[in-house]
Amino acid sequence: MIKHLPEGLAPYEDCGFARYPVFPLENEPVSVSCRTDEDTPPSLSLQVSGEARPAPAPQRVRPRFWRFLLGAFPPGAQVAYRFRAGEEQTRVFSFCPEREIVETAPQCILCSPDGNYAFVYEHFHLLIQLGSPLSLTCQQGSPPVGDPVPEFEIALPGKDPFILTGNKKGLSLKRLSPAGDPSELISLSSFTLRVAADGAVRQVTHHGRLPAQYVWGTGERYHAVDLRNSFSSGQVTEKFTQQEDQTYLPVPFFMTETGLGWYRESAIAAPMDFRQGLRITQRTRGTLLCRDLLFLGAPAEILRQFVRYTGDPVLPPDWTFGLWISANGWNCDAEVDAQLAALKKYDYPADVMVLEAWSDEQTFYLWNDAAHWKDPAAMIRKVREAGLHLLLWQIPVIKCEMDHEPSDQLKTDEAEAIEKGYCVLNEDGTPYRITENWFHNSLLPDFTNPETVSWWFGKRKYLLDLGVEGFKTDGGEFLYDHSARLHNGMTGLEAQNLYPSFCIRAYHDFLRQNRVNGITFSRADFTGAQTRPLHWAGDQLSRWSELRSQLRAGISAGLSGVIFWGFDIGGFAGELPSAELYLRATALACFSPVMQWHAEPRSGQFYATHEDGFNNDRSPWNLADKLKDPRVLELGIKFAKTRRKLRPYLLQEAAWCVQACRPMMAHLCLDFPEDPESCRCEDQYMFGRRLMICPILEEGQTRRAVWLPMGKWKHWYTGEVYEGPRRMEFPCPLDEMIVLERM
Repeated sequence: MIKHLPEGLAPYEDCGFARYPVFPLENEPVSVSCRTDEDTPPSLSLQVSGEARPAPAPQRVRPRFWRFLLGAFPPGAQVAYRFRAGEEQTRVFSFCPEREIVETAPQCILCSPDGNYAFVYEHFHLLIQLGSPLSLTCQQGSPPVGDPVPEFEIALPGKDPFILTGNKKGLSLKRLSPAGDPSELISLSSFTLRVAADGAVRQVTHHGRLPAQYVWGTGERYHAVDLRNSFSSGQVTEKFTQQEDQTYLPVPFFMTETGLGWYRESAIAAPMDFRQGLRITQRTRGTLLCRDLLFLGAPAEILRQFVRYTGDPVLPPDWTFGLWISANGWNCDAEVDAQLAALKKYDYPADVMVLEAWSDEQTFYLWNDAAHWKDPAAMIRKVREAGLHLLLWQIPVIKCEMDHEPSDQLKTDEAEAIEKGYCVLNEDGTPYRITENWFHNSLLPDFTNPETVSWWFGKRKYLLDLGVEGFKTDGGEFLYDHSARLHNGMTGLEAQNLYPSFCIRAYHDFLRQNRVNGITFSRADFTGAQTRPLHWAGDQLSRWSELRSQLRAGISAGLSGVIFWGFDIGGFAGELPSAELYLRATALACFSPVMQWHAEPRSGQFYATHEDGFNNDRSPWNLADKLKDPRVLELGIKFAKTRRKLRPYLLQEAAWCVQACRPMMAHLCLDFPEDPESCRCEDQYMFGRRLMICPILEEGQTRRAVWLPMGKWKHWYTGEVYEGPRRMEFPCPLDEMIVLERM
């Protein structure tokens, strides 16, 4: 097999078989790389504007990886190439070099009869539509009819005094102080365009100033809550552990403490760079180049507007706010029985069981063989009778990995999906196959096709009849090829970020249509995630650094519109967590929207934890045994019972959060926007309206400084009352969490 993907796999690594650059400029040197199964040099055929050209010789970069230096190409060139190795050849890949143009001053400013404005540039126009939200649309084609004006200044509707001004220097949004002094929230001063030979704009970059101290949002962020000195790639990315600046759940929305919220209303990845002012870049398709919506007000009001605009939040069932138990090693009746027995033995109040390794690992809708599950219906009844609600793991693939022999049923499914067009397609109409990494070579079901949805869930309906109440909807970050085609007309460029949400929405609708009061539990997603809860932080190692990143992920997800979120207690992968790490993580999860422990497959997939078959479950009873530390079990049970006592508060606050469009795990800026210390704080959060949570995040730490915002605060454990604003230090033994109740 020869592999070449012009755009590569992920923004954080060079896959070694991409095009460099992905979108070449005129007269810019271009190279293309491929990977072959054998370490034998491949060949390349090359055409430029329909004429064959001599192909360069391959350069061996490393075993099985090859590079061809194509050179540079003039304006208007149409370049096509394909690779060959032995009898195999790839499809034809093509590109046209683009021209880069910087647009600064508009040619004119128009005021339309309806009171809107347009900045007219040489290659596009920026349409400014007044209202709530304020809309900025970059578009090609004829500008709107209007009268030329040299400049304008408009007071925007709303309770706060915001002023929008425009002139030949650009567009600026200002806020007036009570004294009438203007302060700038944002300005747009220039645009960098990538233009094709026919004049079509292929990429737009906004440049401007963003005079704010804090930038929040852009999705679930592991490396920072405040992105003032950082950036977002804007792309859904599957990265196993140590996600750093990548994310499973991007959202093209940010807000600042100055009163600005900005939403790029597009699914195409839009990298946002806040390190020097503001720079937003996006590839385009069609004449509508990009559209931005501006929400104004205090952070909580901005977030409410954004969430309402992108979809009303959905309240999960009451039982989801209990305690979740899960481990990838539970693959048979004996494993389930052992967990049910442990719950009873230790009087451990769990509410949800997730089975990941339940299926045949091929179709993901059939149970594994009778050696694993003698009677799935009886097993599910047993789980339900123990007071647990059952979720099953799902992955959106038709598995066709080349190094595994498919079952007869899987062969039938693959053939039917290809024959009837149930899967995502390549540009040439052949089935798209996952390019690399997890589930490589597998097909992607096309959930934009109603017939695919009927076919897919027709095979899973019996699971609901057995008593399954939800699905852990994992994966979905596999649509790498920008030229792929979906049933609804989207390309891979447009659908890459949306694909996980297409899948999750289909599962969500499947439950509702069958009148199951169930839930999806998802890792990847995109804008509008609040309409298809719940979400979790994905895969992290059992390390303190990962615990800190999980907290940042939860807070930043909330600032991006995700209402209900959780993480794997003590980490999912690698060596077992220490007792201290596990208990600090348990305390944090106890006061999070979803409290769940989970573990990777037995013996580990990141690296072998110990010997083959080693039980690496993150249950408190297993860890107490493996770590030789009874505190893990004792305190694990204590926090589980604390969670049960919190149930009335959790249900009350969850319902309120849905109504208020507010994350259940909320950054302090939402409640105390005028308080600089609250805006700066990234290691405390409001859990509902009354409880402020201050977790311990460092090894060996037994006390920590806490910022008390204005008001009275009662210590949840001691009952002592303190008055803010001030900074205080509190002790925190292993069996407690620093929780301060707002009075």
